[in-house]
Amino acid sequence: MCANINAFDNIGHGYIGNEYNDNDNEYTYGNDNEYNDDDSESYDDDDDESDIDDDIYHPEEPSPTRYNIVLCELHNPKMHGIDPASKVSPHYLVDCRFKRLNMKIINANASIITHVYSRLLNRGDSRTNSHPIYINYTNIVARNTYIKPEIAECMYLETHECVAVLKTYWIRLIQRTWKNVMRKRADVIQKRTNPHALYNRQITGNWPSDCLICPGLRGMLSSIKN
Repeated sequence: MCANINAFDNIGHGYIGNEYNDNDNEYTYGNDNEYNDDDSESYDDDDDESDIDDDIYHPEEPSPTRYNIVLCELHNPKMHGIDPASKVSPHYLVDCRFKRLNMKIINANASIITHVYSRLLNRGDSRTNSHPIYINYTNIVARNTYIKPEIAECMYLETHECVAVLKTYWIRLIQRTWKNVMRKRADVIQKRTNPHALYNRQITGNWPSDCLICPGLRGMLSSIKN
């Protein structure tokens, strides 16, 4: 279902598919024991394959935009293998890139990956117990929101892994900052309804110092340092 569920193989020859199972540390979607379409949300048999092609990029298909909606997962050498020369370890591997926000297709693909991780976690598979970089890796992959749509810049490393540089963080940061701005605006507006503030405005032409400035969009991210 995912058009770009890929990972680097253990010997560095190229992409073999981001798959593992009990026999060879790889998983496969659909045919092996890790996932069965009957056990999870799936497409109807009558779904038009062209609809999927319209929504999901093929692995090597270029994107007209710098950023894409993606599903991604942290690279784990125990699951995905690693080339000795690769610097993929701290990165997110791209599973799927989407051409548009079609939540039916995005959720269907995310449920496949989430189901695989749930199976591994439930049986205490050693591949989910540790990570060479992320100490709390087990807690990370156990979150219900681990596999979710992200906005990311996708790029290929020199060793050919397709990785995602997440940008969703900035959207969340702007949302949180704007919520703080709105709370401050509400506080200023409330203070300006005070009769003493209105009298000060009438006499001096200015609001009192504690409600002089009403926060807005301009400068709301100025406190963020590079």
